[in-house]
Formats: sequence, structure tokens, C-alpha cells
Amino acid sequence: MSDIVAALSIPVIRHAFIGMLIAGGTLSLLGVVIVSLHLTAIRFTLMHIGLLGAAAGMSLGFAPGPGAFALVLAASVAMGVTGKRFSISASSVMGLFMTGSLAAAFLLLAVAGVPAMDVFGVFAGNILLMTRLDLVFVAVLGAAVVTVFVVAYREIELVLLDDELARALGVPVDLVTAGLFVLVGAGVAAALRLVGALLVDAIILLPGIAALRFARGFGSALMLSAIFGLIACAGGFLGALVFDLPIGATAAAASTLVLALSMLLSKLKK
Repeated sequence: MSDIVAALSIPVIRHAFIGMLIAGGTLSLLGVVIVSLHLTAIRFTLMHIGLLGAAAGMSLGFAPGPGAFALVLAASVAMGVTGKRFSISASSVMGLFMTGSLAAAFLLLAVAGVPAMDVFGVFAGNILLMTRLDLVFVAVLGAAVVTVFVVAYREIELVLLDDELARALGVPVDLVTAGLFVLVGAGVAAALRLVGALLVDAIILLPGIAALRFARGFGSALMLSAIFGLIACAGGFLGALVFDLPIGATAAAASTLVLALSMLLSKLKK
């Protein structure tokens, strides 16, 4: 215990731990949306789009992170609007954007002469490199995610339950859907920027899947997802400190264990 306390007294480790807790307790709510809307492939799509954004940013002389984040947000809006407006399935839209962005990224790399390894570095985020500004950014994003779910709770619940029923009840389905795509895009982009591709699923997707195995409603699904996200992130981070292991891999293992236990318990319950 004393070793953990001593480690957390170091600012860089303390910032990383707080950032992990915030991300685990807030961004994990997006996992409920991803699973409910059958968008589990969206994180791969957004990763490829982030690759294009990083390549574009570096070709213009900027750092890869801001370019990746900006393009992921823009593409999230475009995907949310495109599917509804042109009556295209979500999987088709994601396939279109994923393949197109990957092709464009490699073409841009070839034309602009940007070092490929520097661009692919956008996937290799390191939680221990989190600055105070990064921590503020995660806190603001987490607060925004929670605020949206609180303010638009009924509308989001209806859209996830039955979008045709929601439309009949006067809910602006297209606006809500586009907003959810933006939130998911921002969450995935932030996770990529701060903790890398490995922890995107650990923080966002797996807690949501585990929560939906026990939830009796939308509210309980959100609550359980936040709890499971906190457990996975806190347990993984502290376990990494105790056993001197990589934080990303340990947190991913902890999140996987949470999901595996939820599957086992739900099966035993049945």
C-alpha cells in the first residue's frame, strides 16, 4: 500500500490515475450506445479515420493528434447524418468511411512523404504522458458526456429502444442520432489520443457489454457501465503499479476479466 501511495504522489502518475478514473466512469457510458445501436465496428472505422487525420495534419506541418481528433469528430457527424438521410445501413456507412479513409491515408502518405511510423504513432497513446491540460480535457469531455445523458435521457432511451416509436412521439431522431455519433467519435478520439488503441475497447466497449447483461433498463445500464469502467480502470492501473506491469495491458486485462465474470454470473443466474 505504501508503494502505491508513494507512486501516486508523483504528479505524472497521479494525473494518469485520475484521468483513467474519469475516462472509465464517463466514457464507458458510450459503450451502452455502441452496443444498443449495433455499432461495435465503429471504433475500427474511427481509428482508420484518425489515421487519415493524423496524416493530413502532419502533411500540413501540425502534430498528428489534433488532426486525428478533428477529422474523427467531423466524420462522426457525417456518418450520423449520411445513414439516416440516404437510408443506408450503419454497417455500410462504416465500411464506406473505413475503407475510403484508409485508402486516402496511404495515398496521402505516398504523395506528401510523411513518415508512416510517426502517423501510426497516433494509435500508441501513453497514459503516463498525460499532462494537466490533457486531464482537464478528459474531465470536460467526461462532464459533457454525462450532461448529455442527463439532459436528453428520455430522448436517447427512446431512440435506442425504437427509433420509429421515438419519431412518432416527436423525438428529433436524426438530431439525437447525430449527437450520439459525435459523442462516440469524441470518446474514441480521446481514448486514442490519451491511452492508445489498446484501451479504446477496455474503457468504452467492454464495460457497456458487461452492463447490458445485467441491466433492467437504460438507467441501470448506464450506472453499471460506469461502475464496471471504474473497476476495470482502477484495478488495472493499481495492479500495474503493484506488479510493475504496463498500465495499458493491465487495464485491458482487467476490463476483459470484468466482462468474463459478468458473462459467467449471468449464465449461472439463468
